[in-house]
Amino acid sequence: MGTNALPDKLLTTGYTCMLNSFLRSQGHSVYLFFVALSLLLLSAIVSPANAQTEIGVERLESRLAVLQGELEQLEQERSDLDAQYEVLQGSRMLHLILQEARANVQQVRTQDFEEVLAQLRLDLFHAQRQLRDESLSSNQRESLQQQVDGLELRINLLVEFMQVQTLLTRGMQEFEAILAEYLFWTPSNRAFDGQWAVTFPNQARDQIQRIVQALSQLRGQLSVQLTFLMAVWVILLVLVMLKRKAIDTRLALYDADVQSNRASSPWLIPSALGLHALKALPTSLLILIAAQFINAPVGQGIDLDRALNAVAGALFVVSLLLRILRPEGFAQLYFRWQPSQCKSLHTFIFWLGIVLVPLSFILAVSGQQTTQIGNDVLGQLLLALASLYLIGLIISLFHKLPPLYGSKLTHRLVGIALLLLPSTLLLIVMSGYFYTALMLSGYYLATFYVITLWMLTESGVQRGLDFAYEQMQEAQRVRIMSTTTTRVLGEDEVQSSSSEQGLPLTDIEAGDSAAQTHDIERQLATAAAEASQAKAQSQRLARFGLMVLFAFILYSIWSEATTALDYLNTRFLWSAADGEAGALSLGGILTAATIALIGFILVRNLPGLLEMTVLSRLKLQVGTAYAVTSLVNYILISISIIAFLAALGVRWDQLQWLAAGLTVGLGFGLQEIFGNFISGLILLFERPVRVGDVITLNDLSGRVSQIRIRATVITDFDRRDILVPNRQFITGQFVNWTLSNTITRITVRVGVAYGSDLEKTRDILLQIAKDEPRILDEPAPMALFLAFGASTLDHELRVHVNALGDRNPTIDAVNREIDKRFKAAGIEIAFNQIDVHFKNELGIERHIEHITEQRPANDKG
Repeated sequence: MGTNALPDKLLTTGYTCMLNSFLRSQGHSVYLFFVALSLLLLSAIVSPANAQTEIGVERLESRLAVLQGELEQLEQERSDLDAQYEVLQGSRMLHLILQEARANVQQVRTQDFEEVLAQLRLDLFHAQRQLRDESLSSNQRESLQQQVDGLELRINLLVEFMQVQTLLTRGMQEFEAILAEYLFWTPSNRAFDGQWAVTFPNQARDQIQRIVQALSQLRGQLSVQLTFLMAVWVILLVLVMLKRKAIDTRLALYDADVQSNRASSPWLIPSALGLHALKALPTSLLILIAAQFINAPVGQGIDLDRALNAVAGALFVVSLLLRILRPEGFAQLYFRWQPSQCKSLHTFIFWLGIVLVPLSFILAVSGQQTTQIGNDVLGQLLLALASLYLIGLIISLFHKLPPLYGSKLTHRLVGIALLLLPSTLLLIVMSGYFYTALMLSGYYLATFYVITLWMLTESGVQRGLDFAYEQMQEAQRVRIMSTTTTRVLGEDEVQSSSSEQGLPLTDIEAGDSAAQTHDIERQLATAAAEASQAKAQSQRLARFGLMVLFAFILYSIWSEATTALDYLNTRFLWSAADGEAGALSLGGILTAATIALIGFILVRNLPGLLEMTVLSRLKLQVGTAYAVTSLVNYILISISIIAFLAALGVRWDQLQWLAAGLTVGLGFGLQEIFGNFISGLILLFERPVRVGDVITLNDLSGRVSQIRIRATVITDFDRRDILVPNRQFITGQFVNWTLSNTITRITVRVGVAYGSDLEKTRDILLQIAKDEPRILDEPAPMALFLAFGASTLDHELRVHVNALGDRNPTIDAVNREIDKRFKAAGIEIAFNQIDVHFKNELGIERHIEHITEQRPANDKG
């Protein structure tokens, strides 16, 4: 190991010499500074490594033995803790034991020997290579062999040391996680019952005495310490106080800019919000500065500076919200919130701040207690009263607010969800789980801060997009007006030049005001539509991005609490015969309920969100978006069902009976249902029928409105919904009028009398087709003389129209024109003529002649 000392020394000396020659010209102070810094860096880089490589075998063995002893002690403590938990489960004494065990947990000081180990292996490689030299003497070979053995021993000890160190670190982390779980699910205080009420006066008096004693000790622990953080708070406070008038002036300019209803900068919102935050900051800064004077814990190791920091944060949030929710204040002016809404929220925040600020102090102090938390009856009572206070406050707020999103059901559901938070907190406190309530209160408070920031950020982003939209509209209006003015001036020049030269002007004079106004309005409407579309897209993207960002923040906050929920996975309602595999636990039920709720929300909303954000931007064929959203729905339902069953502990080998039952059922009663289901999937993938297509199936005609799992809904032309099984579209024949295109042919039949002018007839039919605007020029209309009828010369006019809705109006218009123009041209539209002949067997003809001969005589008489 001594071979490394010389190279390290040479490296240090060489580096110092180079700095001597380079830095002498920079001045004495600079020279000394860089020399000292260089030596410090070299000593940090080289010396520790050399010191670690010089670790002896005995020292490594002793340290390894210590680590192994700590690992064995940790395993023994874990087993003892599990045994005590099984015996004392549900007892307040268990919580005290857990707190003591948590206070005695020592953090493992890990040491990284990777570089040392790499250096030892390199030395071993060199020694082994030298050992293979045949020119070595026996003494040299023996010395090298001892060096190799020593290096191998050190390497083995270091490897074992690092392995034990890793096991100890991992075991300590697991032990702390288990302690956190047990503490979360163990009552820490007496439940609210008769005994609690009897013992409350004495316990409250003792607790007040402890508080007074701790505060009396606080005087000797106050001192002025100029820390970096304190300097930052003091400088910021001085700047805010000196710039108050400048901040007010700037805010007045911003308010006037917004009130003028002209296009403002999108950065106006965050700038104004930041200035309001500075206005609400001084009181919180004073509390933060005061917290820096306390340099030692009081009482049972409680840091009051942490409690004061929590108070400063809560006071800042409340002050800022009260400022922006004032009448005709920031929220009403910049966010365009309704005055009644701002008034209700202002009242809610005011009364919330009355309990939130002191509650933050109580939570910060009580949360730091360990063994004394079971005697904290004042904190328990105050937290219960605060929960009751929040319940009444939330009920009052939602009674005054208008229905959220215009829906009373949504309003009530949101209100119930918010009421669950203080209600569960009250129930937990009254049950004696004061420590659990403290943890949840901290998470609730952090969630409130995040949601507040979320609302302000989203409102600011949306309003900033409104400003950007207004700026875009104003810029487009200016550009259109400028372009139109330039064009008009050019036309005026052309007009004056033409008049001077005696040239004729066009029918529409240059500079026609009506035409110009119409052109400007059309361009402005087009630009407004494009800007509105860009604004809607930007709002959706911004809302989605903020939702993802703050969901990640909330997950980061609550991720620490999720470890305590692992305890629910150990509480089984029933167990399978082969052990815990397939058992149903409380955690499984909670997870399954969460999966069902999330799956329901996704099935109801994700297809619509997908269609709005993605599919609406793609140039898809008719019905494709419906097919995609339907398939996404099926996939979501399948994944939700699988995840739901897995959370309940259902294994696939337990579903064999279900597969067998389905197989038998498919062969009998479920055959038609399964066939229709598969046919529905084929319709969605192959798409011979799409939503919106007009079809004719046997004697049924209508438009496809829905393609469901079992049947397709067709709305006929009488507005009736008819369900057709999907198999009929796969196994039968039908006509899809709009599958590839909507162009269809119309055939109009007409018969003219014998002797009519056939050329004139054809010319009239073709002229009618040419004059009708709904008839397409390509394919070209055709007028054909097809047959000699019994009393007509049969003609057909074959034309094509672009849409199905043009068929009947086109037929009506063509028939009317044929009747009109044929009458004008003297062409007779023939009809069938029938000659009736009477037989003479019964003398009917002679009898008719006799009557005819007598009629003139009677007339004369």
